[in-house]
Amino acid sequence: MGGVAGFGIANVDFIFGNSPRMPRLGEEIYSGSCSRQLGGGPVATLVLLSKLGIPVKLATYIGKGPLSQYLVEELEKNKLTYSNMLSSPEYDPVTLSCVVSCEQDRGIISYRPADDAFFVENQKVYEFYKGSKIAYLSLEQKELCRPLKEAGAVIVLDSAWNDTMSLDWYCDVFPFVDYFIPNEMEAEKITGTETAEEALNILGQYLHIPIVKKGNEGCIYKKDGNTYTIPPFPVKHIDSTGAGDAFAAGFMYGLYYGFDIDDCIRFGNVTGGNAVTEIGCLAAEIDEKKLLEKYREIYLEFSKK
Repeated sequence: MGGVAGFGIANVDFIFGNSPRMPRLGEEIYSGSCSRQLGGGPVATLVLLSKLGIPVKLATYIGKGPLSQYLVEELEKNKLTYSNMLSSPEYDPVTLSCVVSCEQDRGIISYRPADDAFFVENQKVYEFYKGSKIAYLSLEQKELCRPLKEAGAVIVLDSAWNDTMSLDWYCDVFPFVDYFIPNEMEAEKITGTETAEEALNILGQYLHIPIVKKGNEGCIYKKDGNTYTIPPFPVKHIDSTGAGDAFAAGFMYGLYYGFDIDDCIRFGNVTGGNAVTEIGCLAAEIDEKKLLEKYREIYLEFSKK
């Protein structure tokens, strides 16, 4: 079996960082920095996994426009194997986001082409994933959870916020999902609960090992009827962009090498925590050496106390 496979629309972010505050309607203000970066989603997660030394393959949509050209440059710079799933004449089939980041928070406005620009037959997507050791799927690909699970892949299902998300969206595929990794807000929205712990209990009715990320409070999971907490990776928080995508990379690093669930979450906490120390999804550098150093420094020392 191969490495980790992931498929999704690429995001390109123009980030106006170190802004004194969010602009009011009709107002122009100046930020302290401006950068263009790859944004969040499966592309970011696979880039990070590659930096951690894991064999990956990525499928996305690439047109002939300047944003697509930038995407290709970034993928090739990071030495990623990628497949182009574009079957429409869309010029730039990516999500473009303008991000304003200030000390208090961030604001984002995004645009992406209509859904028909991203049409691809399920069989083609299945053939792409087939043979991977870990299949990193989004809800849009939920029909593939069962056949890929039956083909021998470990299924990791990502979550992404939507105002109408509910448990009904997931119930039919949870039996074929090995790991589902929502954050606290997503888990509460999906389950209709008010706390991460309540959401965890409900998810535990459908998943063997339910997991809920709690940001700077760490991560909780349930196994064999018991709830466990993995403490966070302590960092100075700068920007939350891409933290969830980075967590997924560290988590799947652990899965790929056969670590137990505690250590998979610890690796995820390190990569997710590292991501918030710089402005932008992939701005904070990390490689396997740094991941293992931080893991030992924080979690092995913590376990001795």
